[in-house]
Amino acid sequence: MKAITLKDENGKEYTLEYSKNSIMHMERQGFNMDEFDAKPILMATMLVQGAFIKNHSNVKYDKIEKIYKSLSNKEGFLKKLVEMYNEQADELVEEGNADWEANF
Repeated sequence: MKAITLKDENGKEYTLEYSKNSIMHMERQGFNMDEFDAKPILMATMLVQGAFIKNHSNVKYDKIEKIYKSLSNKEGFLKKLVEMYNEQADELVEEGNADWEANF
């Protein structure tokens, strides 16, 4: 599973990841990757906040915003978050090896 590690101004380390549960939380809050082009500020903000849910759910919005504002190469950072988010979606449709059948 892909992750991003970063530090705040005090040197505290954060590991950003997505899980099925964190993505479901984001989607319940209104996140929709298909709306990224139409609502880039809202969706980018939710994407960044959502990356903290799995490992750092207690971090407040203001702190996340401060960390994000301090980052260089924000465009590259957002692209990596999108890649991580999509990886979770791809796992839902990956083929396993267990057989199944319908009885109708």
